[in-house]
Amino acid sequence: MQCKVCNAFIPEGYMYCPVCGEEIIIVSDFEIKLEDNIDVAALVQTAEIPDVTKELEAKPDVTKDFSGISAKVREKHKKPVKETPKKKINTAAVVFFAVIGLFVIGGIIFGTVEVSRYFSYDYQYELAQRLYDGGDYRQAVSTSKHLVSLGNDEKGKILLADCYIAEHNYDAAIAVLYDALNDYPNDITLYDRIVDCYKSENNSSGIHELINNSKDSTLALRYSDYVSISPTFSLESGSYIEPDPIKLSAPGDGRIYYTVDGSVPTEDSLSYMGPIPLETGKTVISAIYINEKGIVSDVVSNTYEVEPDVPDPPELLVESGNITTPQLIGVTAPEDCRVYYTDNGSVPTSSSSEYTSPFLMPIGKSTYTFICINSNGLESEPVSGTYNLNMNVAIAKDMAEYAISYQLMSTGEVIFGKTYKAEYGYSDGGRIYYVINEYSGSSATGRMFAVDTISGELYRFSKEDKKCTRF
Repeated sequence: MQCKVCNAFIPEGYMYCPVCGEEIIIVSDFEIKLEDNIDVAALVQTAEIPDVTKELEAKPDVTKDFSGISAKVREKHKKPVKETPKKKINTAAVVFFAVIGLFVIGGIIFGTVEVSRYFSYDYQYELAQRLYDGGDYRQAVSTSKHLVSLGNDEKGKILLADCYIAEHNYDAAIAVLYDALNDYPNDITLYDRIVDCYKSENNSSGIHELINNSKDSTLALRYSDYVSISPTFSLESGSYIEPDPIKLSAPGDGRIYYTVDGSVPTEDSLSYMGPIPLETGKTVISAIYINEKGIVSDVVSNTYEVEPDVPDPPELLVESGNITTPQLIGVTAPEDCRVYYTDNGSVPTSSSSEYTSPFLMPIGKSTYTFICINSNGLESEPVSGTYNLNMNVAIAKDMAEYAISYQLMSTGEVIFGKTYKAEYGYSDGGRIYYVINEYSGSSATGRMFAVDTISGELYRFSKEDKKCTRF
């Protein structure tokens, strides 16, 4: 094999020219294209060329063995070969870039982990809890806010509120807890924390408002010292006739204050000492309760309309109309009322004649008006009956009057100055009578007589008993 540089003969097994020291590059005689890649192969050579100087010096000079080769042949095989530069690896650079790569990969891994943690609810909760337990409340608040944004649940809100409480920022804590109450209205721990915040602020009225708005009786018992319950009324609002006096009541040893004109009561208003009587008309009672801690309850009001105790009007025994068979005129009325009447169409008063029992129906046309007056002096509406009694008779009215006067004279009675008038009709057992009054001058003597309108029989008549007795 010949060296491509100096054309010296290279013994088999040598990797370098023993003359010029050039590296031997073996090129296939049949792969011409590989020759074109010699330079490329030289460029990618990464190992350092070993120093064989000493080895070469120890070798015999073999150039003489090739002296017989004609220069012409050597020239023929001589080809110019590019000198391949020796490459050395820059270890520092490799190490530098390796470290940079490790940092980049580590940063990517770290960033991925941190992003995952940032959006992990469980991790953020544990982080916020650790910050809170460690006393770093400011950072715990910030982390808890982020936690709530990840999962708007009760646990996160309670932790955020606890962080605010630890910072003594009670208003912010109360706001967070009230927000949680909207979604978890039955969680007693939320109420406990809110109450603790109000206690820290000495805000008893805030506790009162919280419990009242909850409408939960168990909470009222739980925080009874901070609750002032509005008074209760013994009678509901409404319209009444002669209602009992109104009683107010409230639990505890506080005091009740009230007004009767609808105005808002205060500690300067009337202090409740006993039942409140109601007067006729409209009355609005408003009341508050102030407990031992000075907490004022909500105002409660009831409206009462006391109507006058007006009795019902009396009811007629006989309806108005044309009458052929006489009936007794009268009314029915409530037991606690007195009845008064008139017979001239006017409205009766307590000065009018008092009705005690039914009375005879006058012959012809008549009108009677009645009213009831109760024990309070209140009058009912008046009621009237108008009657037109026209009996079917065989005996004329004036003949009946004459028959009575004649009968009395025949018995020896002196009737001088007396007159007899058939003024009423009366029926009994299917018989119809004229009822005749006796007058002395213009005044009735009180004696009454009856004449059968068909047979003409004469009777004495008892007004009280409504009975006829034969002469």
